[in-house]
Amino acid sequence: MRLWVGLFLFLQTALGATLKVLEADRLELRNEGGEEVYVLVGSPVRMERDGESLEAGRVVFNRTRKRLYLLEGVRYVDKEGREVRAESLTLDLESEDFSALSVEIRSQNLLLTGPLCERVAGAILLEKGYATPCYGCGQSVPDYAFRAEEIVLYPGDRVVARQVTLLVREEPVLTLPVLLLFLSERRPRLEVGQDEGGFYFKSALPYVADFGLGFTLLNYFQGRGYGFGVDHFGVGEAKERYFFLHTPPDTFQYRLEYALKRPELSLSALVERDDTKEKLTAFRAEAALEGDPRLRLGLDLFLDHDPTTPPPRRTQKLELEASSGLKEKEYSLAGSLALGLYAGESNPLNRSARALGPYLWAGRLLLSHTETLALSPWTGASLRGENRFRGFYYTTQNPDGEKERQVDWTTQASFGQALGALRLEAGYTRSVQEGESPFRFDALPTRRTHQLTLGVGLAQPPLGLSVKSGRDLEKGLYLPLEATAQYQDPGGSLVLTHRRGLEGEGPLETKAALSLSPRPFSFRASLRFDHPKARFDPLELALGYALVGGSLNLTHRHGLNGEGPLESRLNLAYREGEGSYTLNLRRAYPQNLTEAQATLGLGPAAYGLGLGLDGQGLRYGLSYREANLLLELSGRKTEKWQDTNLRFSLVRLEPELSLRLSGNLHLPEDPDPSFYLKDLTFSGGLDLLPPPKREEEVGLSLSGSLSYLRRPDGDTLSLKNFGPTLSLLEGETRIYFSYLLSGLRPNLQAKYVLVVDRCCWAARVAYDTEKKAFSLALLYGGQAAGLLLDEAGVHLGGVR
Repeated sequence: MRLWVGLFLFLQTALGATLKVLEADRLELRNEGGEEVYVLVGSPVRMERDGESLEAGRVVFNRTRKRLYLLEGVRYVDKEGREVRAESLTLDLESEDFSALSVEIRSQNLLLTGPLCERVAGAILLEKGYATPCYGCGQSVPDYAFRAEEIVLYPGDRVVARQVTLLVREEPVLTLPVLLLFLSERRPRLEVGQDEGGFYFKSALPYVADFGLGFTLLNYFQGRGYGFGVDHFGVGEAKERYFFLHTPPDTFQYRLEYALKRPELSLSALVERDDTKEKLTAFRAEAALEGDPRLRLGLDLFLDHDPTTPPPRRTQKLELEASSGLKEKEYSLAGSLALGLYAGESNPLNRSARALGPYLWAGRLLLSHTETLALSPWTGASLRGENRFRGFYYTTQNPDGEKERQVDWTTQASFGQALGALRLEAGYTRSVQEGESPFRFDALPTRRTHQLTLGVGLAQPPLGLSVKSGRDLEKGLYLPLEATAQYQDPGGSLVLTHRRGLEGEGPLETKAALSLSPRPFSFRASLRFDHPKARFDPLELALGYALVGGSLNLTHRHGLNGEGPLESRLNLAYREGEGSYTLNLRRAYPQNLTEAQATLGLGPAAYGLGLGLDGQGLRYGLSYREANLLLELSGRKTEKWQDTNLRFSLVRLEPELSLRLSGNLHLPEDPDPSFYLKDLTFSGGLDLLPPPKREEEVGLSLSGSLSYLRRPDGDTLSLKNFGPTLSLLEGETRIYFSYLLSGLRPNLQAKYVLVVDRCCWAARVAYDTEKKAFSLALLYGGQAAGLLLDEAGVHLGGVR
């Protein structure tokens, strides 16, 4: 009888890992030479460790050395899903390294075997190994494989082999010093073809070096010459990717990336150019040294390679910034200093900048600092202050010969004192934005604010009174006096506010707001009177009732200046079980418009009815929505039925169907009693016949995009890669043939695509009648056929 051992061995390793024994028949505890040893026997012993699973007939755990020895039918699956089967395996629980004998490794579609393997720093090293990416394809003899003196399987999807013998159908055909595989390859590594320029050949040859790995790109174009490039991946601490490609006669593409992040230092750089978009090289770099102060060097420049077009007016900069800060319990200080050279569009509001042209270079020093203070000097008192300053200083000069500058400086202070129910408050604000910038990107509008405010409040719940005013020190005028009285308790509140000018303006405004909440009801009312205009704002009323599972709300706006009622709304929302109900009614009195909208939800389906009645007639709308299907009927009834339209929309994502379909149907009406399609759009793919599972079966799918529009001067039909794909199964080989149409009718152009899928590799032959281009492409990997079809614009069925 089996013994289930609910045993947890908590190992305080360097990584804090936890080993959990799920199943075993017998457990022995030993002391061997002063070392604590656990021996587990099972059929098999099953264990888990931080997302990894382990199985073996016999497991020996040396707790002292933190080593795990697995024997007899070992099966180990690591965090990346790589499965290792071996006769024996030794795992170091601190370093995560292991060694194993008589090994079989399965990773994605790759099978590796060998007498000895080790894992060091996450990479698995296999000596005198055999590998084939055709594992799992059901091939009696793999189409291709290789033997190597050394195979390294890196984390992710990279495989590097040295001293390689390449096997085709298990027969040696080629010896290579090194071989590089990407298990999730995304582009063809060999492509030949012919276009309007003549014959072309593209290849990517792998290489491995001490400083990284990648591909050497060699291309040939008839009549144009050779192209060359490199696609390099670094393997060091930093993230590195260097891509360069020259296509004759003078097209360059490169993207050079470098990124390094450490606690005390971070570096990043990017150099990018793509002549197929614009002949421009962009340089971006940043280096940051953490500490106090923190130092940062940033660069964002570009180099224009096309003298025939005006250069772009992008902002450029070379900037050095230092920042630091201080934070105490009641005081904080943060400051930064940025010095740099900048380029950008000139400020159109600056006369001296306009004289320098639409785009200019200038130096700038930006000084920023912020100070805050929060004190409670005695009981009931609070003192707060904040000062924010930004100063921009430029190398350009104004018409008077002075260096240009602009300042953004705000100082705020407030003091409050509570004396029982009485509270006194004083506030000070000074804010200045002045000066001019030569650049558009950092120009600030001019403004000045300088105010002193005083206030007094009395709070004796449920009553509250407050009065505040002040003086505008910039204009030398008193600020309006504002008085507020309020009553507030759990059942509601009433707030009255009055503002009066102290410079002879008299009353300015009076506001009142009432709120009542006797559950389950609620009521709100608000009103404002503008004294200078001698007019009321509309009276706003709102009444609500809280339902169990819903709500009912009524709102009304009423003009008190002779306008009368303006608008009324009734909103009902209710849900019970899987059913939901909404009703929205609106009456706009000046426009003589009445609208109603109702929806009924029954599980996944929703039904809608919309009506609108005005002086011109009745507008109506009926809708049905379920999951990704929408049907909507709309129109207008005056003396006749008009504007009748049925809109439909469908989105489906399934294994055999993936499409987006939408359109509009014209329904019979006066004076047009005909029924016709007004417009239609389709994109995606669907299986008309399922993919073949036997040789006598045939699969058929339709994919691409279609757009149709009915117009008075003639219908238009636009297609893009639209057409059928025929699929056949011949033994272990799948064959796909596609006939695709693109263009605007009647000038449709055809493209023929043939893909041969051998599971672990695929080949594509394509001919484009519009470009008069022929091509042949080869790609390895389990996703090869799908990628080659997608690249050609073919979408098989739905979500695979």
